Amino acid sequence: MTAERQIPGISAGDIYKEFIEAVNRQDLQAAGRFVNAARYRENCVGFTRGFVDWEQAKESVRQVWKGLPDLRVELAQVLADGDAALAYGTVRGTATGRLYGAPATKRSFEASFFDYVRVDDGQIIERVQQADVLSQMRQLYGKGLGLVGLDAMFLRL
Repeated sequence: MTAERQIPGISAGDIYKEFIEAVNRQDLQAAGRFVNAARYRENCVGFTRGFVDWEQAKESVRQVWKGLPDLRVELAQVLADGDAALAYGTVRGTATGRLYGAPATKRSFEASFFDYVRVDDGQIIERVQQADVLSQMRQLYGKGLGLVGLDAMFLRL
């Protein structure tokens, strides 16, 4: 890890926290200030088709916001070491719109979440995130229909 490449006094964890705060406000322009758009690659496990660039990542989260307009990440802990940060917490939202073709249920969910980011020269260049999608779909669509929600999500992949 290359801590010497970071902006003095600003850790990878601090950069990540600011990024998440902007995403929670649904301000992708502000979030983009923490991203090196030319080098950025993201894998939102279950929601993107492997690694995508910054433009594709923004489009993916916009699609999620259509189904879960109140989506919010609450960070329980962020650990940073040099150019990397690892976070875990909870993601919450309410299905008031169509989520990848699955119907709105007006039900809320709460699921565990983790995120890994790599930072270079004060900007995020890599991100891998994962939420407990099975739990999310079961809460939004019920036990049986949770599989329908998963199918709708995976069929688009």
